[in-house]
Amino acid sequence: MNICGVLVHASADRVDDVAAAIRRIPGGEVHGVKENGRLIVTVEDTADAAAIDGLSSIHKLPGVIAATLVYHNFESGHEDSDAHVIMEA
Repeated sequence: MNICGVLVHASADRVDDVAAAIRRIPGGEVHGVKENGRLIVTVEDTADAAAIDGLSSIHKLPGVIAATLVYHNFESGHEDSDAHVIMEA
């Protein structure tokens, strides 16, 4: 699973519309909104959409000035006991 932290800068007069639109994007969640038009957002993979598609959708929203990927994490979703392999020369 991909988890992307995104800082979104929106027009101050459109910030509520942008926040509502982000919440409708699969895997999109708004964690904070500032009066100056900045939003703290995460976008995660879902069964139907990749996180990168959500980020692309945010860029295209009316009122969005910029959307910057500030954090990315990938989790495999399962523990593998063989995941830690020591390489020998």
